[in-house]
Amino acid sequence: MSRSAQVFRFPEWSLFALVGLILLLVYSNWLWRWDQLIYDLQLNLWHTPPAEDVVIVAVDDRSLEALGRWPWPRDLHARLIDRLTAAGAKVIAMDILFAERDREHPERDRLLIQSTAASGRVFFPVVMEEYRQGGQLVETSPLPELSAVAAGLGHVHMELDADGIGRSIYLYEGVGAAYWPHMMLSVLQWLDPERWQKNRVGLHQAQRQSAMQPIFRDQHRLIPFAGPAGHYPRYSYSQVLAGDFLPDAFRDRVVLVGVTATGLGDALPTPVSGHGQPMAGVEINANILEALRTDRVLSLVEMPWRLLISAGVVAFVFLLYGLVRPHWAPLVTLALLFSLFGLVLLALHVLRIWFPPSAALLGLVLSYPLWSWRRLGQTIRYLNQEMEKLQQEPQLMPSAKSLEDLRQGLRFLRRITKLNGWMVCDTNGAPMFAEGAFPATESLPQGEAQWHSPGVWRRFGPDQWIRVSRGETSWMLGLRWPADEFPQGRVLLMLEDFSAKLSLPEKSPPRGTLESVDRRIEQVRNAHERLHNLRCFIENAINQMDDGLLVVDAMGQVAMANPRAAFYLGQADAVSLVGMDAETLLSQLDIQGGGYCWSELMQRLLLDEQPIRFEALRLPDTELFVQMKPLDQSLAGSFGMIVTLSFIGALKRTERTRAKMLSFLSHDIRSPITSVLSLTQSRQATEGTAESLAKQIRPLAQRSLRLADDFLQLARAEAVDATTFADTDFVSVVYSAVDEVFIQAQSRGIRIDQQIECEEAWLNGNAGILERAVQNLLGNAVKFSPEDSVITVYLTCLDSEIVCCIRDQGPGIAESQLETIFLPFQHGDQVTEYQRTGVGLGLSFVKVAVEKHGGTIEVCNSETGGAEFCLRLPFDPEL
Repeated sequence: MSRSAQVFRFPEWSLFALVGLILLLVYSNWLWRWDQLIYDLQLNLWHTPPAEDVVIVAVDDRSLEALGRWPWPRDLHARLIDRLTAAGAKVIAMDILFAERDREHPERDRLLIQSTAASGRVFFPVVMEEYRQGGQLVETSPLPELSAVAAGLGHVHMELDADGIGRSIYLYEGVGAAYWPHMMLSVLQWLDPERWQKNRVGLHQAQRQSAMQPIFRDQHRLIPFAGPAGHYPRYSYSQVLAGDFLPDAFRDRVVLVGVTATGLGDALPTPVSGHGQPMAGVEINANILEALRTDRVLSLVEMPWRLLISAGVVAFVFLLYGLVRPHWAPLVTLALLFSLFGLVLLALHVLRIWFPPSAALLGLVLSYPLWSWRRLGQTIRYLNQEMEKLQQEPQLMPSAKSLEDLRQGLRFLRRITKLNGWMVCDTNGAPMFAEGAFPATESLPQGEAQWHSPGVWRRFGPDQWIRVSRGETSWMLGLRWPADEFPQGRVLLMLEDFSAKLSLPEKSPPRGTLESVDRRIEQVRNAHERLHNLRCFIENAINQMDDGLLVVDAMGQVAMANPRAAFYLGQADAVSLVGMDAETLLSQLDIQGGGYCWSELMQRLLLDEQPIRFEALRLPDTELFVQMKPLDQSLAGSFGMIVTLSFIGALKRTERTRAKMLSFLSHDIRSPITSVLSLTQSRQATEGTAESLAKQIRPLAQRSLRLADDFLQLARAEAVDATTFADTDFVSVVYSAVDEVFIQAQSRGIRIDQQIECEEAWLNGNAGILERAVQNLLGNAVKFSPEDSVITVYLTCLDSEIVCCIRDQGPGIAESQLETIFLPFQHGDQVTEYQRTGVGLGLSFVKVAVEKHGGTIEVCNSETGGAEFCLRLPFDPEL
């Protein structure tokens, strides 16, 4: 079974158990207190400024002191309505119920009805209430005569949650049917009927219903309160009656009238109630009005979606646990916790949807401990199954497999060190093969080979011996050094690494049933580091490199290579390079300069730790830049070197082209100056030759000046920095450029037709460089156009770019040169006398200038004849 299959199999019942628990918590709403706490906390962080056209007229303690005990005579309310109507109020919403008649003073009811009718903008509430606890539910509305002249009616019920806090409303309520809109919704329907279409019909005719009918509600919404109590501007009731306000205080405003005095009214606790201070019902209505009007009311996610999302979050985190490394799992859990919380806030404040997240958050918190517990059990089972496979995995670096490999490695060691010779013999001291001034077996004390510890170098006079273990067999390797050059430092470290490469570990004893888990983990870790982190990672990485790469081990063999190196060295593929002698392979590259050979370079590299860089050539024409660096034995765990082969043929060709261009420019610049000097030094000057001499010198000097100016302008365009750009009107730039070439065009009878479709086009740029670019195009158009022709300048502004096209009536540009016309030192094929006056820097300047401003330039031959250049520059229409 693959590793991925193991990862996705282990959750099993644990995943289903956790998902089931989360679904139960969501459905039963056991965590409602935590959901409400999260909702309240975030709501307190998103206060918004109050609406400027909403004003509260409060029946406050000051008004009670001035006007007497509550309730007040209804003629006072009539006077308030008249006062607000005269002040220009757009809407008057009276959050005061006038359900019973004033039998002692009926004329006061008539005054209230008359004021309401005269105003035509007064709204009253409808209340659903019980006369006794558990009794019949009835609707209480204003007096029939008052209801008939009111602009609208609506309920003012605020839904209280289980903790006694008001967070939501129903847009429609009613006994028997949900036909009453909320009073604030009724206000909006009256103000803007087209937007707020009434979708509830059949308003009742009776004040109360006699039948026992339940209350019906529709369209539940959460209210995002703009701020705590006192957030909206308010005036005292008595203050308004006395006229103590500015003339425009209520003009074109929605005025909400309600009770805020202590002990009176319907003050309720809200999520934004600071320090336990409840919010008056009239101010709650102000928040509801603003939320409805600005589409900020919130919808609660339906129960099926809550179940699906919560279960999906838990299943998703288990999926992620299987895709990431184990040590990333806690960070994944934290990231998902914050991400889920952020998505909840995003949905709340952008999509206006409230998703109670407590159950999903709890599922995320519980997922990691449960997953870790299950993973631990799975890991133990997995280790037991994979131990035998790990023992059979190949080693990272290819080791010596025969005596021939040993001989090749020793020859390489001799080439880069001052080793005189070497010998290999068996453990009994019988020679097997030797080379050079090899050590004598007599240098080993009798019997030394039998007790000498393997893997440790021992010195006996000028010789150095080591016992190399090859599984069940062993060899004795002896080296002879010059008397004054015994190995030390990096050479000694290299020898130890060399012997380690020759050694093969002994077979491990059979695994016992009581072997500890720690030892199994250690074995897996070693195998994983050896095979996955090094071989797979390095091979996959270097195969993607554009440069050729060779990794050479301490035996001088290629241990690793990439396809690009095989290509540069003329081999079929990278696999064929592995195991080859590095010096033999690289010898086909001809080192350019220095007079070094490959053996000397490798000696400097490995022994002196000197990185080497030089150019090399593989015939016939593959030019390479070679970099050689030693491997850091302390980090890489092995001696060796890295050889990088970079193709520099294109760079060399560019350098040769640049030299050719410089030579060409040097001739063009020097030629007119040399001519001037020749003319001024001529000794044939006679009377009247001064004027003739000046006529000959003028065009030569002008040509030199143009060349120098072209170079200066091109360098200026290439060096311009976008941070120095300023607001520039491109229309003005085009007009200025036209003015600059107008005299030149007029002298040849050429007319410039300006088709500019926008009055201004502002962009962020350099006006001088842009003007010079347009001037260059216009100058070329004048230069290549026949006399008495027309040059068209077309300028328009699209959604996000400026398009400027310049079209002439000249001979056009050869199709083969359309793609290279903007390169320096390029000319078209026109054979006019004007063509031969430059070196091709003008159009190059135009291309650089346009690209510095983030634009593009295109050229084509017009169907009616001539060439057409089009500039496209980005701009901001609101700039």
